[in-house]
Amino acid sequence: MEIILDNVSYSSNKLEESLNSINYTFKNSITFVSGLRASIIKELLFQEKKSNKGYVYLSSRASIYDVAYLNNNPTFNNNSLYEEMSYLNKLYKLNYSDFDKRVNDALKMANLSLDYLSKTFDKMSINELKKSKLAVALFLNPKIIILDYFEKNMSNKEIEYLKKLVNKLNKMYNKNIIIFSNDIEVFINIIKDIIIFNSGNIVFNGTSKDLYNKELYKYIDEPNIISIINYLNSKKHKFDKYIDIKELLKAIYRDVENK
Repeated sequence: MEIILDNVSYSSNKLEESLNSINYTFKNSITFVSGLRASIIKELLFQEKKSNKGYVYLSSRASIYDVAYLNNNPTFNNNSLYEEMSYLNKLYKLNYSDFDKRVNDALKMANLSLDYLSKTFDKMSINELKKSKLAVALFLNPKIIILDYFEKNMSNKEIEYLKKLVNKLNKMYNKNIIIFSNDIEVFINIIKDIIIFNSGNIVFNGTSKDLYNKELYKYIDEPNIISIINYLNSKKHKFDKYIDIKELLKAIYRDVENK
């Protein structure tokens, strides 16, 4: 399922952000977005409110739970995960015959133990709450998952697990993953598409093949691995365009051995 922005012009008083005649399709990919808050897309989806000009719509019919929006301030309707999932199962009339299995599978995918089913939200840390919100999303089995600076304050281990999960959801289950962040280095080895906004306009639109495009880094910080390789190549070394630090270290070791 795709999110399509068709000539969208919109000013959000609430977010103090805007879109200026934007045409873009968030296809079934892993898309890195910077320079725009995910909230403005959320504000236009499933709302009676229309944009000043153009349309934001999905490529096929959908229910509100087909789009999961995960940010750093998760909210819930109930006191525990089991209560929350039971509530949503009834609210959306999902009537899962394998309800308990879906609940358990969702927790496992979110890297939470079954103990979290009964643990109350007021006893959880912010990262536990975010994982719980992720579990709820996975339980609902959305077609699109929007991560809005979701990695903020996560440990390296938690981020690596999240990336593996995102990759799996996109590759094996054809989920459309949209990552809003200002740190492309965190996701450099999983992203497929890149879109950068500035003052409501698209200023860069590319793919993972453009990670070594200097134009991209006019708008966002250049990842360390790319800076290192560019520096080494400027000193007459010949390194490939690596995006994995482990592969780069192996290449440096081979380069030293061959001298």
